[in-house]
Amino acid sequence: MIDPLATVVIVAALVLAAGTALLAVLNRAVLNRGTGWAVLGALGVLEVLVLAQAVAAVVLLLGGGRPASSVVEFVGYHLATLLVLPAGVVWSLGDRSRWGAGVLTVACLSVAVMTVRMNQLWAGPGG
Repeated sequence: MIDPLATVVIVAALVLAAGTALLAVLNRAVLNRGTGWAVLGALGVLEVLVLAQAVAAVVLLLGGGRPASSVVEFVGYHLATLLVLPAGVVWSLGDRSRWGAGVLTVACLSVAVMTVRMNQLWAGPGG
């Protein structure tokens, strides 16, 4: 995997998780007047980063690179990472309470954790 890109994805996901957690604590919906579109835009940027990471992984796999662990597990993590943010956005837009922002917090944390796990799968034991 491309470590700098993975680091950017992890940091962006954690920053967005903190921001959406703050919205949940303040009892604000995701599409509020002050920050709603900014949050959705930032989530879009994160999804583009995740997509770039998936494309890079496909290029590495087609180029002969292999994760130290299972290729199927590695690809599964990439697919799940691609799907979790759009699912979280749809769910949060349907729930106009603080829990909609909470769902996005969980989605962003999931992206960060799954990206760390993909790095572990690529590097192998002790890597």
